[in-house]
Amino acid sequence: METDVRYTFLDALDHLPSDLIRSLWTIQGLELRQDEIRTFVDQQAVKEAQHLQRLIQQRQEQLDFQIQEMQEMAEVQARYLAHEESVELKTKSAKTHTRIPQPPEPLKIKINLKPSHSDEPVYCHCRNVSYGQMIACDNRRCPTEWFHYACVGLTHAPKGKWYCSERCHRQATKKKFMNL
Repeated sequence: METDVRYTFLDALDHLPSDLIRSLWTIQGLELRQDEIRTFVDQQAVKEAQHLQRLIQQRQEQLDFQIQEMQEMAEVQARYLAHEESVELKTKSAKTHTRIPQPPEPLKIKINLKPSHSDEPVYCHCRNVSYGQMIACDNRRCPTEWFHYACVGLTHAPKGKWYCSERCHRQATKKKFMNL
């Protein structure tokens, strides 16, 4: 029995963050569709692939930054241990020579703050920037308001009103009945 390579590939990615896996599944779903709006589907696949590339690049930058932090922490630890050893040696030598002990040299620590990302607003449950097709919840008081198609499982715009959750649907219809 032969398995589809795409499923094997996606099964191997279970350890990746959920937004990457969701994007891969969306791309795969868009590639499998055969209908009259193929160019739209192709454009969506390209947009999802570009978004996926940005996510991978961001993750790689985060990992590089974490590696750099860990290396710096190892350097700080080595300096601290060296400082402790020098203090210990000075203490031993002071006991044998009966000199006036001098205060130990201050320990210098370098601190790097994480770089802040752009001030671009975030949307959706995934708390990411705007990309690709997005849909707005029809509840005017929705706290999130805008959602990525892939995050809510859509491939095209629904007909009629769309609510992100049952809570938003109840809230919007309750307000409508109260205004009657």
